[in-house]
Amino acid sequence: MYLDCIDNLGNCFIVYWAKVEFFLMRFVYSGLIFCDAEGFTTEKSTLRKTKKPVINGTINLNHKFLKIGVSLKRTDDPIIRSLYKDSEKNELIWNCHHPKALAEIIYNGNIYKGFGYAETLFSPIKPWNLPIDELRWGRFLSDSYTLIWIDWKGKYPVNKIFFNSIEYNDAIFENDIIIFGDGIYQLKFSEIQLIREGRLSGLFSKMKLLKIFFNRRILNTVEIKYKAKTTLSKNSILLSNDWSLFEIVTWGK
Repeated sequence: MYLDCIDNLGNCFIVYWAKVEFFLMRFVYSGLIFCDAEGFTTEKSTLRKTKKPVINGTINLNHKFLKIGVSLKRTDDPIIRSLYKDSEKNELIWNCHHPKALAEIIYNGNIYKGFGYAETLFSPIKPWNLPIDELRWGRFLSDSYTLIWIDWKGKYPVNKIFFNSIEYNDAIFENDIIIFGDGIYQLKFSEIQLIREGRLSGLFSKMKLLKIFFNRRILNTVEIKYKAKTTLSKNSILLSNDWSLFEIVTWGK
């Protein structure tokens, strides 16, 4: 499960919970990325076993090892899609169960409130066998608008944008802008801040045992995460402005 939240000032939280199974071995991974309003990032992670958060209308997560409390109250209907399938048993399911939520986070004695997001990926396919060379993912949330994008490049390209639950498949991605809906809509990024950049092998620097179970293609994968102030417009007329979180992931070789 992935969840995030960003408040009006730009304080950003990203939380991961994942269960990985290799034959008879099972691991539970939890991670936290916090990027404050000034752009300073801190990270924590653990392999200590914790229960998966219950996913319903409201997600409540109190993680004693990451020392964070999270509440996400869903406001939009879930979106569920099959993103890739190579057989009846091997299918990657994207369950965006909280496209937009009202979020409250307690961290370091402070309370942060803003829009949040949460999704869960289900896949029996080994990640290095997915036909992806590059992934662009992101979300823009505001009072009246929810926009989520998934763009895969590789042998099995995927181009999807969900705009208030309506799916578009014609997005054009540039460095600081996304254009979709036959050019009608534009999502423009400004004051872009880097949250983190590095190879996935760096995530396992303190958990060397896990490196044994991932091949070089995954360990050499480069992930870059950003946050940015964002404007959404239609035919050059401003509809909304708020924050976006997005990432570019390049699979290793």
